[in-house]
Amino acid sequence: MKNLTVIMFGLFFMANISFARPTVVKLCSDPWPPINIGKVGEMATGGYGVAVLTEIFKRMDIKLELPIRPWKQCLKLVEHGQMDGLQSCVFSNERTRYLSTTDPWVIGAGVWYYMKEKFPDGFEWESYDDFKGYKVVGFAGSAYGKDVDDASKRGVLNLHRAKNAESAIKVLAAGVHDFYLDFNLVGDYLFESAGLKDKYMSPKKPLYVNAQRFCIGKKSPIHDLIPEINDKLSELKAEGIIEDIFEDKP
Repeated sequence: MKNLTVIMFGLFFMANISFARPTVVKLCSDPWPPINIGKVGEMATGGYGVAVLTEIFKRMDIKLELPIRPWKQCLKLVEHGQMDGLQSCVFSNERTRYLSTTDPWVIGAGVWYYMKEKFPDGFEWESYDDFKGYKVVGFAGSAYGKDVDDASKRGVLNLHRAKNAESAIKVLAAGVHDFYLDFNLVGDYLFESAGLKDKYMSPKKPLYVNAQRFCIGKKSPIHDLIPEINDKLSELKAEGIIEDIFEDKP
């Protein structure tokens, strides 16, 4: 009987260790203002996504750490269980083998930006054929989707890639390129930060719908807490907290 009691106690103890609630969560990202702001090698210092995450984990009573690293390094760290997840991401089939996503925390759009001076009468599009003869600029490392890739391979879309988003906007503003591709929340912020407010436009038709989510690694102890994270997200939306976050500067 004594041995049985010891065994039962041991099993209970191990079960509690296995399902112990984590006290710290680490979510990684590269700098992506205004979603997250910070320098590589340091912790995030601000951003809309950072503000939402901070509120979620405060309500869950879990300490939050948000290191800024190169994007590819973040993916590897999450894949190998050395980081709990990503600060913000879109759903991707190729990543489902090592991470899961929460409900969207914000939904935006991928858009084509152009300078008003270049197209004073505006510009609208229906198909990629409408971009024949124009130069489109994006930036290295950014994924624009299969349709854009296919149009580029077919030669319909003349797509160039600058070293980063800031460089891409500079060449667009200088008239070197005709269109720039980006997520609208990020693009609007970058144009205005570059002193180009009221000088740029976008067609009414978006390139794609962009639902930003929080990605959690399948090797992370917080993976089982995704339903609770979604509950907190629902609370923030119902209380208007996320809307209030976007009212302020990141």
